[in-house]
Parts: sequence; C-alpha cells; structure tokens
Amino acid sequence: RSCFRNGSIAIAQRHVHPEERKRKLTPRWLESLRPYWAGNGFDPRNKTLLLAVSGGCDSIALLELFHRKKLSSKLTAVHVNHRLRPDADSDQEFVEHVCRERNIPLEVEVLDPVSRPARQSLEMWGREHRYTAFAHARKKFNADFVLTAHHRDDVVETFCLRIWRGTGFSGLAGIPFQRAGGIVRPLLPIRKTDLAEWLSSLGTTWREDGSNTDESIPRNWVRHQLLPEWRKKESDLDERIFRLTQDISGLQPSWHHWSNATYPVDEVISRGGIPMEWLRDGETDASLLRRLLPLIGIEKPSPEVLAEIDRQAQEQSQGLKVRVDEARVLCEKNGVLVSLRITQPAKRTLGQGSKRIKV
Repeated sequence: RSCFRNGSIAIAQRHVHPEERKRKLTPRWLESLRPYWAGNGFDPRNKTLLLAVSGGCDSIALLELFHRKKLSSKLTAVHVNHRLRPDADSDQEFVEHVCRERNIPLEVEVLDPVSRPARQSLEMWGREHRYTAFAHARKKFNADFVLTAHHRDDVVETFCLRIWRGTGFSGLAGIPFQRAGGIVRPLLPIRKTDLAEWLSSLGTTWREDGSNTDESIPRNWVRHQLLPEWRKKESDLDERIFRLTQDISGLQPSWHHWSNATYPVDEVISRGGIPMEWLRDGETDASLLRRLLPLIGIEKPSPEVLAEIDRQAQEQSQGLKVRVDEARVLCEKNGVLVSLRITQPAKRTLGQGSKRIKV
C-alpha cells in the first residue's frame, strides 16, 4: 500500500496486480458458458454481433461481457423505445450514453403505442415490434447474430407461466437458445443475481424498470410471490427446472419427427382442414395445435382458443365451433376443422345477451 496526500487528508491506495485486476473483470461464470455455447453451435469469434440493449441489468451485463472480453470481431447494438412508460426516453438516453462511451454503433427504434390494434395485447404488440426492429438493425449492420439477455430466471418464470396458462410439450422447453432470425440467448444458464453482482463489482450502473414490481402482471406475480415461497422449500428449484427444460428441448427433434409422421401436413392440405379424428383421439396437445392451425389460417392461436378446441373435441360433440377473434371462427365441416371469416358484425339478440353470427 502507498500513501499520498489529497489536501490535508492522507489516502491509502492499494497497488493492484494486473492479473488480479484481470480476474476481477472476468466473471467467474464465463468459463461455464463456453462449452454451453459450443454445445449449441454458437461461436462468437470473428462474428459481427448485434446486442439488444434495453438499459436494464441483464442487457447491460450482456454488453459489458462482450465488450470487455472482446468475444467477437465487431459489436453493434439496438434499442427499442416502446414509449409505454414515463422513463422510456430516459432509458433511451442512458443506452445512447453507454454505447457512445464504448464506441459501439447503436440503432434506436422509437415505437408509437397509438398504432397498436385494439384487439392486440400490449405484450404481443411490443414483442412483434421488437423483433421487427431487431431484423431491420441486423440487416443494417450485416450482423451474424442478434443477442438478447435472457437468463435462467427468465427460463424458470416462463416455464411456470406456461404451466399456469396451459401448454403443450414444446412449451415445456421454455426459452430456446436460438430461434429464427439469428436470435441467440447466450446467458440462459446464468442467474440474474450473478449478472447483477458482476456489474456491481465493475461499478457499472443500469436502469430499473418500475413496471417489474407491478404484481397484476402475471410474470411479476410469479417472480415476486410464487417462486420465492417455492424456493424456501426447494433450494435447487431453479436448477432442476432449467435442467428439465433443456432435456425437453433436446427431445424436440424426435417429437417433431413423430408428430409429422402421425399427423402429416399433406393430409391437412389435401382434406382442406384438420381431421376431426385427430382432435378427438386424445393424443393432440397445444404444441401440435400450434403447428396445425397455421395451415388453416390461424397463425397465433391464444391459449384460450387452444383450450376451447380441446374441451369441445374431448366432449365428442358434433358441430365444434370456436370463436377466434372478431373476424374468424373455427368450425367443424365435413369431418375437418376449418377457419371461416365472419361475413357480418356480430348481432346481439334483444333480451338474451347472446350473439348470432353468420358464417
């Protein structure tokens, strides 16, 4: 230790060995990520990467990791300002400052909430526009991959939410490491607390999203109410759920092979709809329905629609009919399930509160 004077105050300064400083800047969990990346076919070396940066703890940790450890040949970033919170513009300014300090090119997409269709949830609207913005920025920067900062806590919360709402086999796989559009989640095995501790050790700040404390939002209720109580009884809960999602993810290719052989797409096309015997044999689940329904024009069926199809099918009732939205209805016709457009606005019958729909 050496001492020097700052005015009249003596300050002790400890000499830090370069190797010790290097260890501090390197998160202890980095080495565990390398084999995980390799096992999933991800190698960031000599690649141009686009980082999705919101300004929160997770995405700032992602940015710091790839920037400080120089894990790729070129880093770029994208920030989406949804303009849904009073602090949204401040978040944008923070991300701009962080990227400017590190000389990382940044693309900012500012959304207009007024453009959201009335029938679309805020969550779905934001998600669709985020991934559209990612695709545009990826093309602009000619990036090989788009990296998002999803971590193990996100996987556990998503798993619990899907069980709560109802899901099929594919849904139990949680959040995939990779998805279409070059999206990669390199931090999936890491706990959020590990990310926050590492940033704190670096003295790096981040933004907090006040809406994360709103427990009327299902994910927040799972995060703040369900999981803390569950973890008190099962200390390794997160590790076990994460391992289960990875096991199920590994089985997905075999499951898809089986479902394609048992429920061939060609038969849906040739018969002009989903055969009702498939729906009534008790073998179909939400995952299979999500694969089949787009073939008849229903791209993103809600959990409620999937549950109602299954309920009516298992009751073995003839004339299955499920309302999808204001414009479409699913009907049983000539032994298959088809999608029909509603040809006139729904009418309310006086005194009954029911709706008559012409299809």
